[in-house]
Amino acid sequence: MGFEPTAGLKHPARDFESPAFVRSATPPDFKIIGMLSMTGFGKGEAESENWKARVMMRSLNGKGLDISVRMPSYLLPVEQKIKNLIKEKLRRGSLYVMVDVESKKAVPPVDLEKLSQNVGLIKEISKGAGLSISDDTVFEYSWKYAEKTVMEVEEELENTILEATKLALEELLEARRREGEALKKDIEGRISRIEELLEKVVAKKDTILERVKEKVLERAKKLDLPEEHPVVVNEILFLLERMDVEEEVTRLKTHVERFKKLISSASGEVGKKLEFLAQEMHREITTLGNKIPDLSEFVVEIKAEIDRIKQQSANVE
Repeated sequence: MGFEPTAGLKHPARDFESPAFVRSATPPDFKIIGMLSMTGFGKGEAESENWKARVMMRSLNGKGLDISVRMPSYLLPVEQKIKNLIKEKLRRGSLYVMVDVESKKAVPPVDLEKLSQNVGLIKEISKGAGLSISDDTVFEYSWKYAEKTVMEVEEELENTILEATKLALEELLEARRREGEALKKDIEGRISRIEELLEKVVAKKDTILERVKEKVLERAKKLDLPEEHPVVVNEILFLLERMDVEEEVTRLKTHVERFKKLISSASGEVGKKLEFLAQEMHREITTLGNKIPDLSEFVVEIKAEIDRIKQQSANVE
């Protein structure tokens, strides 16, 4: 009895090549080159005539794309542009972005005119109140209330930050590609192992079913019932039908083929597809094991490989 890996999948929710599934899982106009991990690190530095900018990015696993940017408050107008650059390249992961800038020209951190006014005002108030305040204290408070709290983000500074962001993003993507390639090789090895185990399941399954049939015939013989007796025939048919795992094996083989196709093409956002597909494989092997407990040695090993694949797929974009 043969099993065709393309047969037996009629449920639309399990058809990973259906247009509906592809549309829901793959963003429009988004190109992926190879499988990407969701973990990685990147840094970038850029310099202009008056500014230096440093950007560091750290990426971790995430269900969607979550971007957190840490930088001086006066740079907030640039935050959305940084996020837009990232969104053009990534679709999943929790990203932590740190931005630091340095002026190459001497710019007083306080308003000097306001500082001088504050010194005179504090001295006048303290003298009128009959207080004796040290010069250090006067200077400390005068400085505090003369700091420049608002700074306009000039175009040169913005361009420098965005250039550093692009460099950091490029390094992050390369790190995610390298990690993705390692994940791909690991998953491919586990899929190959599942294929080997499935072949053993198919080979042993027929032996087990034949042994079940023989046991029924032995009991019938003890009861002086011929093989063609309706009770004997019905008992054999009932047991064989209850232990029929052809559909489960067919689905598992189909899932394996689609898994191989997904990780080889790695087109689009494949991580969620791989996780869902691994979940379906786990469901089928569980049903198979319940129908034929004597195959438990293979079922347990296949489940272990599927669980490891699920863990690895959770790292894939």
